[in-house]
Amino acid sequence: MVVSKIKSFSMMGLEWNEIVVEVYTNKSLPGIDIIWLPDASVKEAKERIRATFKQIGCDLPPRRIVLNLAPSDIKKMGSSFDLPMAVGILLLLHQDKVVVSQKLIEQSLFFGELGLDGKVKRVNWLLPSVIAGVKNWYKSFFVPRENLYELEYVEWISLYPVDDFSQIFTFFCKGEWLEVVMGGKKVLEFDHHYGEDFSQVKWHLVAKRALSIAATGLHNVLMIWSPWTWKTMLSKAMHSILPPLDFSEILEVSQIYSIVGKLSAECPLISRRPMRQIHHTASKVSIVWGGKALTPWEISLAHRWILFFDELPEFPREVLEVLRQPLEDKVMSISRVTGTVQYPAEFLFVASMNPCKCWFYKDLQKNCICSHREIKNYQSKISGPLLDRIDMILEIPRESMEVLMDKNHYFDTQALQEAVNCAWQTQKKRFEGTAISSNAHIPAVLIDKFIELDEKAEQLLFQSTKAFTLSPRLVHRILRLSRTIADMDNQKKVWQVHLSEALHYRSKSLFLD
Repeated sequence: MVVSKIKSFSMMGLEWNEIVVEVYTNKSLPGIDIIWLPDASVKEAKERIRATFKQIGCDLPPRRIVLNLAPSDIKKMGSSFDLPMAVGILLLLHQDKVVVSQKLIEQSLFFGELGLDGKVKRVNWLLPSVIAGVKNWYKSFFVPRENLYELEYVEWISLYPVDDFSQIFTFFCKGEWLEVVMGGKKVLEFDHHYGEDFSQVKWHLVAKRALSIAATGLHNVLMIWSPWTWKTMLSKAMHSILPPLDFSEILEVSQIYSIVGKLSAECPLISRRPMRQIHHTASKVSIVWGGKALTPWEISLAHRWILFFDELPEFPREVLEVLRQPLEDKVMSISRVTGTVQYPAEFLFVASMNPCKCWFYKDLQKNCICSHREIKNYQSKISGPLLDRIDMILEIPRESMEVLMDKNHYFDTQALQEAVNCAWQTQKKRFEGTAISSNAHIPAVLIDKFIELDEKAEQLLFQSTKAFTLSPRLVHRILRLSRTIADMDNQKKVWQVHLSEALHYRSKSLFLD
């Protein structure tokens, strides 16, 4: 019995599995059988394959064709197996005509969806599949031409972009030329102009200072005060001071967007740090995962930068509690009947809220009409465990009309961006050779190693912990925040002034006890 073998990859989340398509034929009743845990979309491929062979003038023989997708314990999902299954049938039925080397076939991976007209169509999940293939020493990839834009930046690979299955037939059986595209295309310089800018927000110097610290160390932020204090605009303006993504981070973020089909020829890679703004009507399912295929959604799409929640208390309690695990672990775990996957979720959480239902609790310009109970009920929508995972609580008062009308206001955003970049580089040097990416992510067991306090700072921390009954988690967050403030001041040791500022950002004077 002659069996042909073609290789592809299956991804469950960002975990790879090599799939070997084994094909053989016998004299049983004519038909195509696909075995070993194919889902409905894979089973439907038999009709697409039959129509594709008819399009190239090569009808399938009246025999039973069995397609075995090994290994047997992995669920095969999606239409990317169409092309490898069709190639396996082609090599089996025309083995005496194959002119390409067996070595090329063995060292190549095949991906693509087939249309009834024989066209090879784009598929999702291809960028992480190819990167996983490279890690396993595969260098040649037969892929849809429609996916070429996202793959040509991957280094040390050969891509065979395919428009139509007839090109595969003529390449393997007639030796006709098939285009080869070498990977490693250089990422061009990107325009880093963002819509909102700190220079557009008049004054609010304390808030800008605090947000620059948050941007430097990836510290979670909650902004609270009355309306018209530009909380939302300040959050969006954080883009203007962000350090750029390096190439490894670009590929890391782009893999997540490839899974959900958000890459295109116009946007082949995610080169800017993504900001995902969530509406308060969103459900916890839409924030965490994207359906039966266990695809990532908002929490993971914000990986490597900002997840923004405006009007935080307006979100259902169950939605907010979903955030607790990824805020702590920096990964999003999704468990369903179809499997369990993990996606990276290392994001900066930024949220804004009003202090009460009528918006004006403790406002200096307008009286609050809420009762003590109403204020308490409104604020209690933000649970204590969630607040414990927020590093900075900023109280942003309204500026006067004279300030807002000041035409001489000037703020140097570029200088602030350079300061953030300088402190960012200090962190990278400190954590070189470790898996730590920022001060906010220093593990508790390494706090003493990376954060050195002077004597007065130690005394202040002891007194504050005792006076305000701070939890151990919160103490660690204050220490990490003080480390970032010291980096902004270009200091190797954390001084009392740095710790004092960090404690100030944990003030909750607008929250009722």
